[in-house]
Amino acid sequence: MTGIPADNAVSTVIVGGGIIGATTFWELARRGEEVALFESRTYGQESTGKSAAIVRMHYSNPETIRMALHGRRALIDLPELLGCEPVYHRTGWVFLIGEDSAETAAANRELQIREGSPSDEIRLDDLERLIPGVSTEGIAYVLYEEDSGFADPLATTRAYIDAGIREGGSAREGAAVERIEVENGAVAGVVVDGERVPCKKVVLAAGAWSKELAAPLGVHLPIEITREQDVIYDTDGTPPVPLAVSAQADRVYLRPLPERHESSMLVGRGFPKEYEYVDPNSYDDEVDASFEADVRERVLRRVPRFAGMRMVGSRVGLYSVPPDWHPLLGRVGEVEGLILGTGGSGHAFKLGPAIGEMLAGELAGTPVDYADVDRFALSRFERGMSFVSTFGGNRA
Repeated sequence: MTGIPADNAVSTVIVGGGIIGATTFWELARRGEEVALFESRTYGQESTGKSAAIVRMHYSNPETIRMALHGRRALIDLPELLGCEPVYHRTGWVFLIGEDSAETAAANRELQIREGSPSDEIRLDDLERLIPGVSTEGIAYVLYEEDSGFADPLATTRAYIDAGIREGGSAREGAAVERIEVENGAVAGVVVDGERVPCKKVVLAAGAWSKELAAPLGVHLPIEITREQDVIYDTDGTPPVPLAVSAQADRVYLRPLPERHESSMLVGRGFPKEYEYVDPNSYDDEVDASFEADVRERVLRRVPRFAGMRMVGSRVGLYSVPPDWHPLLGRVGEVEGLILGTGGSGHAFKLGPAIGEMLAGELAGTPVDYADVDRFALSRFERGMSFVSTFGGNRA
């Protein structure tokens, strides 16, 4: 079933059809919840669809490591879970680290091993077998995660929404939630393209637009919106990198882009870098020529065999960034029935399956055992419980 239910009333409305909205929608629908999802544009069009969708476990907090592990297992098993085509590419993920961060990466690896996420330390002499033609100059330490890789973000999002519809949920794209209605301190409904839909709970998963929907309710989300650019290259007959790469030493990430073409490769800039803060309703969605030139130079310095690559496309999307770069999840004390699922900071895709189950478990009173939603609550900032990342910023 799609659209607004016939009786124009549901128990839970999800605002936003990106990866967090989609996974939460399926989790609630399969539990028998009366749930409707509304997406103002098309499913996964914005931050999710423009994500590099690299899946890696290298995080510096136990909760996010466990969430990433849960997410990867779900992506690998998605055909069995949802009855869909495979979306995940288990190519492996390699982390190229400079001298300034080698000790930090090694310490993080020990934490990940304790949390059940092994990775291999790779000798520089052996790096060629993972990345043919690679230069090892400036690399002090290399980690490799065999089961990691990347996924097709649009296909993944659509698979979750289609599965949620089959479970009895309703979903509609091209349906803008104009406002969330509150009566006596509790959610009473939403207004969708001028039409009121009564409900008791709202999961706010609108990404960069969550802040403006929460503000009229007296809920301030401490989110900043950053403009993020990726470049798509054709490697001109040379095979692209065969796996997902995060090159901390070069401040870039790259991966093959088989959903476009077998010779396509996606490249973006990684932390640390300068961030451009924008209004989500008016930002430049064309890649900057200076940005393209910069990432090209960085890639060619690391893998000179790509000298003939040519730009054939780009993606410019948005990150919604809380102060500690970790998502805002769970209930909001000021408004009964309002649940946050936002502030992904570029991590939401790989964490999305875990977040969806966490939010559904919170609503159903069946919390998951791998992470506490309250640890990600908006109130953590006033409680002095912000997350701290060993690398800082978006490296998390």
